[in-house]
Amino acid sequence: MLKLSSNFETAVSERIKSKRIPSTLFNVYYFHSDTFEQELAENNRRVAPSFALTFAILSIFSVLCTFNFEWISTADGMTPVVDWVVSKPLMGIVGVAATVMAIASAAGLLLLLDVTFVDMATVMPFLSLTVGIDDTFLMLAAWHETSRTMSVEDRIEISMRRAAVSISITSLTDALAFLIGAIAPLPAVMYFCYYSSAAICFIFAYSLTIFVACLSVQGRWEEANRNCIAYTPTIPIEQIENSTFMQRCLNMGSRSDCGLRKKKALSSSPPEEITFDDRLWYQRFFEDLYAPFITSPTVQIAALISFICYAAIAYAGACNVKVGFELINVIQKDSPSRRFLEIKNTRFPNDVSKLDVAVMRPPNMGNSTQRRLFLEALSDLERTLCSVGRNTTDFWYFAYQRFVDRLGFGDSWAALNEDETVFNMNLRPFLMANERYDHDILYYPNKSMSAFRLTMQLVSCPSDERIMRCANAVRSTADKYRDEFNITTYTPLWALADQLEIIWPQTMQDLYISIAVMVQVSLFFIPQPLCALIIVLNIASVALGVIGFMTLWDVNLDATSMITIAMSVGFSVDFAAHITYGYMTECKAKYEKINAPYARLVGVLGAVGWPVSQASISVVLGIMTLSTLDSYMVQTCFKTVLLVIIIGTFHALLYLPLILMHSHSLFLKINSTIKAHTAVLNARVQKQ
Repeated sequence: MLKLSSNFETAVSERIKSKRIPSTLFNVYYFHSDTFEQELAENNRRVAPSFALTFAILSIFSVLCTFNFEWISTADGMTPVVDWVVSKPLMGIVGVAATVMAIASAAGLLLLLDVTFVDMATVMPFLSLTVGIDDTFLMLAAWHETSRTMSVEDRIEISMRRAAVSISITSLTDALAFLIGAIAPLPAVMYFCYYSSAAICFIFAYSLTIFVACLSVQGRWEEANRNCIAYTPTIPIEQIENSTFMQRCLNMGSRSDCGLRKKKALSSSPPEEITFDDRLWYQRFFEDLYAPFITSPTVQIAALISFICYAAIAYAGACNVKVGFELINVIQKDSPSRRFLEIKNTRFPNDVSKLDVAVMRPPNMGNSTQRRLFLEALSDLERTLCSVGRNTTDFWYFAYQRFVDRLGFGDSWAALNEDETVFNMNLRPFLMANERYDHDILYYPNKSMSAFRLTMQLVSCPSDERIMRCANAVRSTADKYRDEFNITTYTPLWALADQLEIIWPQTMQDLYISIAVMVQVSLFFIPQPLCALIIVLNIASVALGVIGFMTLWDVNLDATSMITIAMSVGFSVDFAAHITYGYMTECKAKYEKINAPYARLVGVLGAVGWPVSQASISVVLGIMTLSTLDSYMVQTCFKTVLLVIIIGTFHALLYLPLILMHSHSLFLKINSTIKAHTAVLNARVQKQ
């Protein structure tokens, strides 16, 4: 019967959709019991092809980011030349391929474990792919930081030692952020977080195995001065004047001994050995241009003003956050079902859904005592603030009474009610004559009732607060009689009420738990309390910005945005950990004696500035294809992830370096003052 009904609904809706209706004078729209599920399935079908495009875009981006260019002085002037020894385009492809393998492994494992694949999980590959590429960029950056004169084994060891903390923090914090998000009592959120967390774990495993193995092979090629793609011997860049055009374009390569150059300072002076600037282009940019730019007084003042404005706008938006999920947003704009809901909401704003009441432990309605107790419970439900009253209650018992009245035996109703046998005997003819009520009753094999249902009309609930009060009133009344009748209620409004009651407290709970957990993780990998404090403040600031600005972007706080807020914790920790750990470990010697905090700022920007930028760009490219899809869920994901990346990148490349530099300077001043006072006190003690 259920399949027949579903087939009928589908057939009618397909006729309406294809405009194969008897008359052309009417505009016909539809909405039925399976519309919601069908629209979600249609959204999934539209999202799937975008993954192939995203894969292609990120593969191209990863390959392009691995090329290294050198500006060589020739007779024609400065000429850009690709260094085909140092470049690693194949590693860009390996990074993307390993990430796709990790996503497939995670999905396969969870499906084998019978974990439900929800519609929302179709977005997971887009986000996971960008996380994997982030690890690729970090490991390649660590590789390029090592000296080319070292052996491949030593370079792998040192690069993994440098990248291990960043990659471990990235993977662990992202996985934990999603697992914390899985605490939410919403199945869609929970299962999405399971799949995302599993994908990140596989990405971590494959990065340290498949990627590192391939990197060691490419390292052998680099050591032998081979072309990074064709494995052919390359022509030294120093011989560019003697090379052909094709060789300049496709086969020039630097040598590992190019770090030391000779020059004549004066004709009478002996040869002076100097160090050649063998930094990569992005290291020169972040160290020589970007670091002095952001530390100039004007930019620092502008950064402070911009952060104050950012915090104020984000706070204002967060105070006006809109909680809840509207059914109409799931349906595509060109669907007849959406037009149906729009007309219904416009023309019949007070026509709300009826309340379904299921009695799972039914009384014997032929027994006067049990019937009286149940009718009292029903009266309590009808007296709640959201019920219209008894006159709108559609209950087979009341219809049975009207049926007897219409037959002319109304005077016998009282006697019929007192005799259980007569009551049940006359009930069968009534149900045969009124078949729809027969579907409201379930029976045991012995023909006694196992459950029945009824409906009642609800008053209009114009506000979110009224919906929550209504839901709480009805549910608390039903709970009073749970032991006697096990009453359960349902209406589509309850889904909204649950979101209003759960999502905001759950979101804040997830943030609090995330902050507490991330502090422990940060202290484990970076045992510096100040760094842990800065990471916590960074999480709070990014989360505030995402919630505030998504409200201004007309995005509600619902299950989809709740996931991306949880994800924002992972991304904000990633970026903050890269910057803080880099600040603790990187330092440019030429600035250290002049200004130690500035030397560390230059060092961290040169080491991780470009990987952080690459990670941000890859995420934006990864979700860019989602912006073209007409789907509320996908659009919400796109908007919130874009906010996470923009806000997180600004924090990582502007606010955090300046905060770390000034915090370090303040610490040094306080420490210097304490040492000075201590020295004075010691001198006084010695004099005495």
